[in-house]
Amino acid sequence: MENKLSSRDNLLESAATLFLEKGYDATSVNDICKHAGVSKGSFYYYFETKQVLFLTLIEKWANDLMQTVLSKSIPMKSNLKEVLLNLPYQFASAFEAIPKGFPMLVDFWRQSMADPAIWKIAIEPYRYFIGFFIRIIDTGKSDGSIRKDIESEVMAKLLVAVAMGYLLEAAYDQEKADWPAITSEGLKILLEGIGGKE
Repeated sequence: MENKLSSRDNLLESAATLFLEKGYDATSVNDICKHAGVSKGSFYYYFETKQVLFLTLIEKWANDLMQTVLSKSIPMKSNLKEVLLNLPYQFASAFEAIPKGFPMLVDFWRQSMADPAIWKIAIEPYRYFIGFFIRIIDTGKSDGSIRKDIESEVMAKLLVAVAMGYLLEAAYDQEKADWPAITSEGLKILLEGIGGKE
């Protein structure tokens, strides 16, 4: 049993490495098996196709990302604008990983546009984060730190768009910029317009 788990993890790691280096389409099952040092029989024991392996990787990434959020203690009784401004620092690892992971992310988006199974997984983190931000905004509206006339879902979508934009910018501008600090400063400017009574 130990070896089977080890082989599966090895296949996933090898596939992630090769997808990053070569792209999804240019990476074959043979390439993955050779890199992982396992037989094609082992590959097909765990994954019906290369696409199933790809979906497994994406699902794992999405679950890890959401677990990272869930594991962070968000002090809902403090000023919610401060909570939002501190969030980019809690996801510093995402900014560090995005330059290397961006090609795989582009592959993922391209694949998801044409495949309902991939799209279902692609949309899950987005929906989760929209709900996450709606809860934060609603709490801020309740305690007066965010204006009550702000439409929670619209604001949540704007915050997700801003976060994704900064991640994309970090992928293009790969110098040693402090992207969590830059994101936090950008959010501060944005949030000045929605603040309630301090």
